[in-house]
Amino acid sequence: MAPTVALCRQFKKQDVLWASEIQSVRDFGSESAVQQVQTEVAYRLRRLRQDAEATFEYHLLNGIQGLVKDPKDHAVVVNYFTEFGIAPAAEIDFDLDNATPASGALRKRCQALIESVEESMGGLAAGAVQVRAECGSAFFADLVAHKEVRETYLNTAAAADLRGRVADEVSFGGITFRRYRGGAGFGVPTDKAYFYPEGVEGLFEICYAPADTFETVNTLGLPLYARIIPDRDRDEWVRLEIESNPLPICTRPQVLRSARRT
Repeated sequence: MAPTVALCRQFKKQDVLWASEIQSVRDFGSESAVQQVQTEVAYRLRRLRQDAEATFEYHLLNGIQGLVKDPKDHAVVVNYFTEFGIAPAAEIDFDLDNATPASGALRKRCQALIESVEESMGGLAAGAVQVRAECGSAFFADLVAHKEVRETYLNTAAAADLRGRVADEVSFGGITFRRYRGGAGFGVPTDKAYFYPEGVEGLFEICYAPADTFETVNTLGLPLYARIIPDRDRDEWVRLEIESNPLPICTRPQVLRSARRT
């Protein structure tokens, strides 16, 4: 594998606070201009951090597919199947559009998937394997409408969910299925689902390279760096910046599975 630092995908988010923006704006009960600036800076940095969470979510979604992608252009930077010389498992047809499915067919399909994941774990998990699926909207809609799933929930407290607006998460056949709500520019394709074992220590890791500054060079990287860069020439503005250099790693991509609706 290529050097870790070279593979880290740097992202920066910036904002600029101009002195003119807080002109005649006063905090309630305060006349301190310094306090006004500090309050506005804290607010804007918090907003930048919230924006950064979407980028981290983007990396996590790709991680359960065994990939690292560049958030800027979605180009694949690392394919862990290729890096480790592993052939990905064949995509599973869940046959959710079948109007007359065989009795128990969907449950058997789930059981086979779980056993396949367990076999691929190679002793990484000591106890029972908990499998989670992140689903596209059409996949999830057909799943919760499937006869076997609906019959499972009948005469239970969760049956009310099937009568009204269905929750975004259901459990069936030993798998927790969730309708994935993607951020801007990413998500799960509507007819697909991605499966991965949950809560397995060491399966998913994330490394961070240090920020591109003399102060942080050759130090351990932190998840996020925040800077306040003043206008030293005219004192008219301050630039607010956050930076992160993450590299998500799937240490055993052979345990990952994918499925299609039909």
